[in-house]
Order: sequence, then structure tokens, then C-alpha cells
Amino acid sequence: MKDKALSPSSDAPDTHPELAQLRESMVAERTRVTQFIGKLMLACRGHDRELDTKLAKLKQKIDINQPYTTLDAELALIERLLQHHGDSVKDSIGSARSAIQYGARHIKPVKDFPERACQALREHLLADDGYSFGDYHRKVLKLLEYYQQALKFQQLGEPLLREDDNPSVELGGRSYGKLADELQRLITELDFAGEVGDRLDMVRRELLGGVTLAKLSELALQVIELIIQGTREERKASQAFLISLNEGLHAVHFSFTESLDEGRTLQEETSRSRQALNKELRSIDETLAQADALELLKQDMHRHMDAISLLLSDRDALYQRERHLITRLSSMEAKLRLMKEETAEYKKRLTIQKHKLFLDSLTQVHNRAALEERLELEYKRWLRYQTPLCLAVIDIDHFKTINDNYGHMAGDKALKVVAKALQRSLRDTDFIARFGGEEFVVLLPNINPEKFHKPLDKLRQTIKSIPFRFKDARVEITISIGATLFKEGDQTTDAFERADQALYGSKHSGRDQVNIVL
Repeated sequence: MKDKALSPSSDAPDTHPELAQLRESMVAERTRVTQFIGKLMLACRGHDRELDTKLAKLKQKIDINQPYTTLDAELALIERLLQHHGDSVKDSIGSARSAIQYGARHIKPVKDFPERACQALREHLLADDGYSFGDYHRKVLKLLEYYQQALKFQQLGEPLLREDDNPSVELGGRSYGKLADELQRLITELDFAGEVGDRLDMVRRELLGGVTLAKLSELALQVIELIIQGTREERKASQAFLISLNEGLHAVHFSFTESLDEGRTLQEETSRSRQALNKELRSIDETLAQADALELLKQDMHRHMDAISLLLSDRDALYQRERHLITRLSSMEAKLRLMKEETAEYKKRLTIQKHKLFLDSLTQVHNRAALEERLELEYKRWLRYQTPLCLAVIDIDHFKTINDNYGHMAGDKALKVVAKALQRSLRDTDFIARFGGEEFVVLLPNINPEKFHKPLDKLRQTIKSIPFRFKDARVEITISIGATLFKEGDQTTDAFERADQALYGSKHSGRDQVNIVL
């Protein structure tokens, strides 16, 4: 049929309906595939960010009629992600089942609450009839209903779970142990001074020491209250400064207006005094020219001298007023200088505060907000000049093991040392930020595209050679690195996904290595 369609034979028109039918069939098939992927996206949305992104890109490529043969790599990756998603769902359902069964076994009856209701709830929760998340969701709602009823029987009752709470109990898909971990890391992002800062540090230390589920809820509320208190105090300090500045400006403005009016009055009176003195001097000249008798001349001269003396007294008074005006102007200048110094100090504090907003308080390298700003800047520069730009994602290997074996304080120490070592090993034009947890992101602008593996491997070797010691034991810490170069048509998210994919490859190929995806 293909030969007939391509050859100019007389029976070619008879094949046109077949081609049209084949074309319609292909369009319908592509439409069904697109609809299926759209429904698959809706079903999987929110479970795995990488899977959501890959499905969206696949749908976009199919929408623009890209040949199926070019989508093999994407389909293979999505297949692996779907398999991983299925395994994750299975694990999550298992965790939910364990958590609910644990809660059912450890429910304690509340005084005056019917034991029969407690037993019925326990049997309902222990029944192994759950298949999907919806089944376990309904069990949790039943448990919450019991809890709400139990609260009516006691104001300060004991927790329904015993004090030896199982840290594997999951809340919203995450164990409360992980929630405690995330809460203490969130506190490191906050930067409040004074009492609020000290109390937040105490909360973080308490979290690092391990807390029960009930205590975690209490500390979470305490952190929220401290954040609100710290924000209010900073707002009050800013308002107090602005009020003080406004009052100072008002006083200076009032004094300046008075001084200006006084200066104008002095200028007018000085002019009048000068005119009066000149008039007296002219009168003396006229008197001397017209005088015939000495006695009359003396009388006229005495009269003129008295007038001049009076004018000089007025000039002295004007001179005193001028001195007073100069003193007021000097005072105004001093006030303005003080206000300028206070404003400069406040501006400096704001600059420092802004700088701190872009710093990770634990590691003292840039944070995620700073990364987003710098990445956008470097991306625009790359678009304009097309100079090579490398993006690398760095992850500390087996970081959870350090926390579990040596404690969170040791984990914090490792983060600080690694961050400092990475920062010292980079060029002045390079950029590093803590992306979250034990992950860092590095930007290497204007890098040699043929040799950028070398500086990245140097970073890896630098960390590996650091002599870490925890509890008198030497521990080797390594990092895995995934990197890429920006290429034509890239958005920032495209490069980030490739670097993340490269890091995934490093992790699953033995760790302690640099992997590059271009």
C-alpha cells in the first residue's frame, strides 16, 4: 500500500480513502493516548514531583505530534517512576496499617467513658479489611471521632497513646520523628534576636534530644507563638523608629520655619536700621553745611548723636537675635546629623537583616531564596552572553546514618563543615546555597565546558579528605554530585531536573562520585 501511495499510477486515487482512514485512525489513537496520559496525570498528581513533571512533558510532546519513536527514553523513565510510585504507595499503605493497629492496641479508656465503645473502636481498627488509603482514612476518622468524644469527658486527660509513642506512627504520610526533624531545621531558618531567639534555640535543642508525639504538638504551637511574638517585636521596633524619626523631622521642620521667619524679620530690621543710620549721617552733613551759630550746631549734633546711639542699641539687639538664631540653626544641624546617623544605622541593620534573610543560619551559606534570585540572574546572563553555565546538586551520603548514630548535633556539625569546605573550594564568581536538608546547589558561571568535571571532582575529594571525628571515632563523609550545563531552549527547571537526574544516578551507582547529564 505504501508503494501505491507513493507511485503516480492510475489507481493512486483509489488509495486516498485508505490513507485518510489510516490518518484518522492515527489521530484517534493519539487522542486516546493523550487523554489517557491526562487522566494518569490526575491520578498521580501530588505523589511524586518528578513523575508529575515527566508526565506533563510527555503530554506536551504528544500534543505537538512528536513521533512515538523519539519518546522511548521518556517512557522508560516514566515506567520506572510509576513502578517506584506503586512501591511507595504499597509501603505507605503498610505504614498506615501498622500505625492504626499500633494506635488501636495502645488506646487507653478515659474515665467515665464507656468501655464498650472503646472496645468496639479497637476491634474496628484492628480489623484487617483495609485495601486502599480511603479505607484507612475512614479508620482514622473513626479514631478522631472517639478522641473528640473522649475530650468531652476530661479537660486535661492523658494522651490516648502511651508515653513510649512509636516514632514510626505516621501523620499525613510522614512519621512524627521526621516532622520533629523538619521543625528543628525550620527553626535554623529563623533569625530573631533577644529572648525570642534564645527560646527558639531552646526549643530546637529539645527537639534534637527527642520528644513524644504530645510534646511535638506543644512545641510546634510554641514555635508558632514565638514567630508571632518575634514578628510583633520587630514591627514594634520599626514603628518606634519611624515614630521617633517622624517626631524629630516635625520638630526640625517647626524650628526651621521659626528660624526662617526670624531670619527674614532680622533682615528687614537690619535694612531699616541701616537706612535710619544713613539718614542720620546725611542729616549731620546737612546740619554742618547750614549751621551759622556754634550753639545751635552743638544742640543739633547732640540730637543726632542721641539718635545714632539709639540706632546702635537697636543694632546690638539685632546682633543678639542673630546670635540666638545661629545657635538655633546649630542645634538644628546637630539634630539633623543625629537623625542622619540613626537613619544610617537603621539602614545598616536593614541591610544586615536582608543579608541574613538570604543566609542559611546553620551553615552560613546562601539559602534557597538566595539561590532562586541568583539562578534567575545567572540564567538571564547566560541567555544574553551564552557563556557556559554549570548547575550542580550535591548531597551528603548516608547523612541520616550520622544523625541516627551520633545525634543531630553531629549532623549539624557535619553540615557546617561541609558547607564551609565547599565554599572555600569555589571561585569568587561561583555560588553555593543550601537547598534543604543535606543538599547543596552550586552554580559555576563561565566554566570550561570541556573540563568542568575537574572542579566538581575536586569538591568531592576535598570533602572526602576532611578528618571528621564524632564521639572519638573517625568518620569518613562523602558527597555525591549531579551536574549539567545549560543548553539551548533550557528553562531553569530543565537544567535543575537534569542535575537532579544526574544526582539520582550518582546515588544509585555507589555514591561518592560525580555524574553528569547533558
